[in-house]
Amino acid sequence: MKKTLISLAFGLMALGVFADEIYVSPDGDDAANGQKETPYRTIRKAIEDATPGTTIYLRGGRYMPTEADVMYRGAEKVYDCVYYLDKNGRAGSPITLSGYPGEDVVIDLSQVRPDARVMGFNVNGDYWHLRDFDIVGIQVTQTGHTQSINVGLFGGSNCVIERVNMHDGMGIGVYATKGSNNLVLNCDAYNNYDPVSEGGYGGNCDGFGFHLNGRNYIGNRLYGCRAWRNSDDGFDLINNNSPVTIENCWAWENGYDADLVSRGDGTGFKSGGFGMKTVKAGTVAPRNVVTNCIAWSNKQNGFYANHHLGGLDFKNCSSYQNKRNFNMVNRKSIDEAVDVPGYAHHLSDNLSYRPELSDADCVNINTSLCTLENNTFLPSVAVGEADFESLDASQLLRPRKADGSLPNLTFMRLRADSPLYGRGVGYLFGESTSGMVSVEAQGNDAKYYNLMGVCVEHPADGIFICSGQKVYVP
Repeated sequence: MKKTLISLAFGLMALGVFADEIYVSPDGDDAANGQKETPYRTIRKAIEDATPGTTIYLRGGRYMPTEADVMYRGAEKVYDCVYYLDKNGRAGSPITLSGYPGEDVVIDLSQVRPDARVMGFNVNGDYWHLRDFDIVGIQVTQTGHTQSINVGLFGGSNCVIERVNMHDGMGIGVYATKGSNNLVLNCDAYNNYDPVSEGGYGGNCDGFGFHLNGRNYIGNRLYGCRAWRNSDDGFDLINNNSPVTIENCWAWENGYDADLVSRGDGTGFKSGGFGMKTVKAGTVAPRNVVTNCIAWSNKQNGFYANHHLGGLDFKNCSSYQNKRNFNMVNRKSIDEAVDVPGYAHHLSDNLSYRPELSDADCVNINTSLCTLENNTFLPSVAVGEADFESLDASQLLRPRKADGSLPNLTFMRLRADSPLYGRGVGYLFGESTSGMVSVEAQGNDAKYYNLMGVCVEHPADGIFICSGQKVYVP
């Protein structure tokens, strides 16, 4: 009997089922068994075989799915999903889809052109970890009010999207409507513009958008992400019903296409709001948090409250050469679609320098109804070019570090001899009150890690949120 069970186990592994690792290559064969020397050809086949704890490794090269690879049609009634991730991983055993270490992986969606909205990855299951690949070329095929999405968080919780770059396509980078405790970590979204819908206005193509449609979707976070030259906004939280944290992120030159032609709205961090159309009765505005971020040269606003129905938190943010660096306008109430100076906001330790419009360091704010602490505005503090180590914004494009974290900068860093230096205003360069690191599981061999802070384990595997002391990692 024992011999029979062993034989059965080997047989299942030969079929690529229940394997801890599945391999895919553009030169592979779906009739193979998905092992390292005999990889599958399509990502779809690997997803179909994956179980909790599986790591799907994508070998280097360009993957070009076609209409035949679309896994699910009609999601949310309007999206055709190239890859549909509806299986669940488990805590400590996520399903991981990863570029193979040291190899460049590009998923090119340009050949998927249905008469529908396109979604590259629909993350609808729990405990997925996507990491280390690029997505390019996503298409828009409809001419009305529409959009396409590279990575959609449409129901899964405890998922991590890490070091995934979404660029040179017609769709939004990451777009979330459902799910809790999801983390978007060290991702880039850039050069995304939709020339097809709505006459090519480009108003539906953000870098990152969290628009959670319920109040129970908690713990969602973006950390270490960059958004530039997206034709609408860099980061967008309009019509969002649960609090989201955006930390240590950069946004620049949004509202333009890759050639800097003016297109859509153009805000770096659209940090809340419900617009000026009808708002559902009973809507409760979440208190989104934007901390330790940089906004430079966005077409409209650096940091924007966007007609919010309540207060938002902005801390240690630096804003430079946006039309308006901080714009705190609020909507009066659910029933009254009237703009009023912002109320209930908390702004602390923020820095504004040289907005494009005069006196636009921080506009549309009711100072008596907000908490303002140690900002360079309201009342204003003299800030000049001599206060900074550098104003060379090209540094924002420097390559990321080997671990995927943001590159080192001197851009907008205060000089040690600046009168502002000791005030702790603006973006914190390597001194953030919280950090994010990836760690590998150590099995039964426990280790101590010296990290920048006390770490709280993220529900997904191997992610720890930190803020300053020695930490025990099992």
